[in-house]
Amino acid sequence: MFESVIAVSLLLPIAWYFGYRNGKQKASGKSAARQLGLSKKYFVGLNYLLNEEADKAIDTFVSMLEVDSETVETHLALGNLFRRRGEVDRAIRIHQNLIARPSLSAAHRKMSLLELGYDYMAAGLLDRAENIFNELVADQTHKQASLKQLLLIYQQTKDWQNAIKVSEKLQPGASSSTKTEIAHFYCELAENKLYHQTPKEAVSYIKKAISVDANCARASMISGDIEFSLGRYKQAIKAYRELVRQDIEFLPEAINKVTACFKQLNDTKGLLQFLQHAIEMGAGVSSILVYAEEIKAEKGDIAAGQYIAHQMVERPSIKGLLKLIELYLKHASDSAKPSLLMLQGVVTKLLENKPVYHCNRCGFDSKALFWQCPGCKTWGSVKPIQGIEGE
Repeated sequence: MFESVIAVSLLLPIAWYFGYRNGKQKASGKSAARQLGLSKKYFVGLNYLLNEEADKAIDTFVSMLEVDSETVETHLALGNLFRRRGEVDRAIRIHQNLIARPSLSAAHRKMSLLELGYDYMAAGLLDRAENIFNELVADQTHKQASLKQLLLIYQQTKDWQNAIKVSEKLQPGASSSTKTEIAHFYCELAENKLYHQTPKEAVSYIKKAISVDANCARASMISGDIEFSLGRYKQAIKAYRELVRQDIEFLPEAINKVTACFKQLNDTKGLLQFLQHAIEMGAGVSSILVYAEEIKAEKGDIAAGQYIAHQMVERPSIKGLLKLIELYLKHASDSAKPSLLMLQGVVTKLLENKPVYHCNRCGFDSKALFWQCPGCKTWGSVKPIQGIEGE
């Protein structure tokens, strides 16, 4: 309702002006019937406004506006307003009407075309929007805005090759954020190749991702997964070591495969060294629990429980507490077991209701890992939750 009032406030004085101007045009050959029609429309619009029918008033006043150099900006502002209100059809009609005017200047036509592109984006007509923005890329004034919209379109349609091309044009110098995005686009292409069981092509894209962004943890993770699937466990471990160096917060995503690699190589000592190094570097509770499992296999439940309890002094963790309860339940007295079982149930339910991942940019929480945040659309900002309720 507030935005309707704004629209009427824009249109009312202009509509009055055209009603007045056309009333003065009798001497220049304008017909009395046309004057009367305009005057009637003006008062019809006023009547709608007085009856608090703002939408009808807007439609009436818009129909009175002639398109000339004095009113183009008003039409553009109205179209923008309609689009923000979600009335995309109205916005499209206004901007299409502007573009159809042969008297429209080249600059105003391009402005109207840009707004029409935004309208099509809002309406989900991405193919039409793409055509418009591709046309406007050639114009220096609207190049950056058009490239940004094309990048959004190609991400929505998962056209990663074109997304890479547009990103490179958008910022020729390639800032760190742009490099991050391009590396993720290559990772998307790699995962698509893996889905279609062409690992060699996937490896090629991963190499390109790392060449663009040497700190792309996702690329190292995919590289490790590819090597693991091919049974090249030493190469997989090498990739996972890179992951630790690049962003240790993502290690929980690979920790099971890391463990499996060392197991396949019968290298328990190497696994313990890997885990110890990761824990010293700040790895979360997932690495601590894997280390505890190795202690349990060698020295038993009590030693494993003592190790977890020691780690929890510095790194309090609900997951660690749950594992500790599980270990102590096996050796608890009959009188202590009911309390421990009750506590185990409470902690389990607490973890079930907690999100696992968190976007460090907008705060979006989820139980699944998204490489592009569904909330703010930032790449690489969603990570495993750290701290007492996470890692």
